Amino acid sequence: MELRRYRGRRDLAPLLAFCSAATIARAPLRPTWHPGDLVWQLRGRFDSAHALYAVVQDGAVVGALWFQGEELLIDLLPDETRLLPGLLETAMDKARRAGSRQLQSGVDDGDAERRAAFAAAGFSLAGPASVQFERDLAQPPAARPCVAGIHLRDCLGIDPEARAEVHRAAWSALEHLNIDATSPFSAADYLSLTASETYDPRFDIMAETADGRLVANATAWADKPSGTAVFEPVGVHPDFRGAGLTAAVMSEAMIRLATSGLRKARVGTAHFNTSAIKAYSKAFDNAGSASTWSREL
Repeated sequence: MELRRYRGRRDLAPLLAFCSAATIARAPLRPTWHPGDLVWQLRGRFDSAHALYAVVQDGAVVGALWFQGEELLIDLLPDETRLLPGLLETAMDKARRAGSRQLQSGVDDGDAERRAAFAAAGFSLAGPASVQFERDLAQPPAARPCVAGIHLRDCLGIDPEARAEVHRAAWSALEHLNIDATSPFSAADYLSLTASETYDPRFDIMAETADGRLVANATAWADKPSGTAVFEPVGVHPDFRGAGLTAAVMSEAMIRLATSGLRKARVGTAHFNTSAIKAYSKAFDNAGSASTWSREL
């Protein structure tokens, strides 16, 4: 087993291929990264080095791990799970060398093998992490009407500054979750996404007022090899919450995804985000949950 650190965009393609393979191989469980998840997490920094490592076995990328502070994101193809104990030991050693005093990671509650591996490595269950949802696109949702004066559009020809502003407005207003946040998402960040082949502006749906103000969005990432799309992120301007715009933008995206041959759509959210859970439950089926496992170092 070899770890190859991410140094820039030239290292992206094999990692994205791994994410797509993991989306297929781990079904019905969710992978740590759908290709869209990885692109979204790297936005604006594709050409920078990260504490992100490809796990290489016999010359092929079969896994990945990424240290984000004291959080460890980790995944392996199911055929390579024998590598997980050694990979966890390597991750803990790297974290110690970096000065971390704790390491935590999300583990799918339905993945008994991975839960056992974390327990054997000295991790303990710390609490709930996320709730997952899935929609079979053989039966896409019906189009949802918007409130008067608002229509839906995609991001073909979008103004990058306006596109960035609608994201910042939604993700800088998280008081309902007891989170004090200010989103730094910029037009440059958005433009970095458009340079990725993984992003398709036809599946990035906006709600727009009659005077051209963008007030909600849902970005769907389509992975053709797996037939699976994932939503990341979904947000509504605080002045327009409660008007059904989440359902409207997501339904429009799913109709387009189904028309393009995608078979499944997925979305997840933090376990405490009750408003998102309520909104997603209207258009998706529950697809399980994940918990946080942690270990003192």
